[in-house]
Amino acid sequence: MRVRLLVAACLLASACGGDEGGTGSLTLNISGEEAAVTGYPVPGDDELAFVDGWAVKFDKYLVSVGNVRIEGADGKLAWDGEDAVIVDLVKGEPVVFRMSGLGARRWERFGYDILPADPGSRVVGAVSEADRDRMVEGGFNYLVEGKAKKDGRELHFSWGLANPTRNHDCRNGVDGKPGVVIRNNADADYQITLHLDHLFYDHLGDHKDARMRFEPIAAMAVQEGTGWTIPFDALVEQRLANLKAADGSPLVDESGARIFYSPGSVPLADDNLRDYLLAASRSQGRFNGEGSCDNSIP
Repeated sequence: MRVRLLVAACLLASACGGDEGGTGSLTLNISGEEAAVTGYPVPGDDELAFVDGWAVKFDKYLVSVGNVRIEGADGKLAWDGEDAVIVDLVKGEPVVFRMSGLGARRWERFGYDILPADPGSRVVGAVSEADRDRMVEGGFNYLVEGKAKKDGRELHFSWGLANPTRNHDCRNGVDGKPGVVIRNNADADYQITLHLDHLFYDHLGDHKDARMRFEPIAAMAVQEGTGWTIPFDALVEQRLANLKAADGSPLVDESGARIFYSPGSVPLADDNLRDYLLAASRSQGRFNGEGSCDNSIP
């Protein structure tokens, strides 16, 4: 299980509601958790590993995030920002937004967008101009690069994902309550958390018993020069109900049973692995660790 030490914004139940008057501020950082830095498997966490034995290391995991919204259940608006940033989750957990002059109270509705990069996006941390330009020109909200290894094979991937997502009505992963708490003359620390493992789940919707797999992706690798790469668009050739191994035979698991991917109730443009991964990445956005958000297409 993931373990994350976050400072709870509300320590006592008696301090979690009402309007105490005055104003405070909020500092928001972003994290891809340990997986963004170490890759998979995550050391010391047996659940964060591919069941088919692949190891994946990210060289870059860029995300474009913005449009932070904070409001109350009573309809009052605390913040509706249009600022957007591009950040590389592999580089750490930087502060991406600071908001001041917020009314001191619980604001029950917190949300943010994973949105296409544009020329006005602000770069935070070590993001190259070339990568920024690639995201802007492609209208990407994710740029994911890395390598996968298994049994002496090494495959490289460089994927730009265009699948904007509105994350709203987020619950705090520390106390399970909605939104954020702002205290008078104090700064509240919160975090946009991305669960990168969701990109590799073998079923969508309810993630209970979902497993991480890479073999269906690896099967679409092509040789380029002396190496092997996995073009993102090649994944359209993998049909969810008829997944193939690299040699064209039916893809089976460790017990010999056929492997099928299920999108559940999540709509796909088409039943192929490329569109499946685009849909899967929409569920990555979380709040303060394990806090869930409702999400939709903006």
